[in-house]
Amino acid sequence: MSLLYYTQILCPTTTILTHRESPDYLVDYSYQDLHKITAIFSEIIDSKSKYTRHHSQQLSEKASIIAEHYGFSEEKRQQLIVAADLHDLGKLAISNSILNKPGRLTKPEYQKVKAHSFYTRKALEQIEGLEEVARWAGNHHEKNDGSGYPKGLKEEKLDFPSQILAALDIYQALREKRPYRNCLSHQEAVEILNRMAGEGKLNVRVSKDIDKIFKSN
Repeated sequence: MSLLYYTQILCPTTTILTHRESPDYLVDYSYQDLHKITAIFSEIIDSKSKYTRHHSQQLSEKASIIAEHYGFSEEKRQQLIVAADLHDLGKLAISNSILNKPGRLTKPEYQKVKAHSFYTRKALEQIEGLEEVARWAGNHHEKNDGSGYPKGLKEEKLDFPSQILAALDIYQALREKRPYRNCLSHQEAVEILNRMAGEGKLNVRVSKDIDKIFKSN
């Protein structure tokens, strides 16, 4: 795979603004090689908050497992892993005071948090060769019934990897402690996933498979 890289650091606050002025060059990487880089970025992203210290890493590990379960090709599995690594890239543009706020967010604060998935997609789609990764990562807060963000896409506009990452991200977040709640058990998290699936927000098959695959975790 050839990826078109820009000389600036991959960051939503710099990539979008400077890529037109930076010289382009091509580097051949496999997605497996790329994961060695994006795994480092995921640690930087997660370090924004003590509550998400291992979120992206654990999400990418689960993405790898569920991709194998669905029989994805090795390249597609690695693409999903990279998307999981970078799905929260846009949070680098969000203030820590908002991400770590212990109480309920105000409407303006919540709108700023919601913008992170937009920033993620805008940053990643600047890189030639990461079109699918950008789409899957940028869609991780979309819902099948159109109630998600940033675009409010419905099921027919969301491919299967996007639906996997959306459900898996919710499950992983529920299993982690947050400033406003403690971590939930597997069963508690799955009950929420199943309820959302029943409401048409998540893929029913994926929700059931998350229960089956990660029950022993």
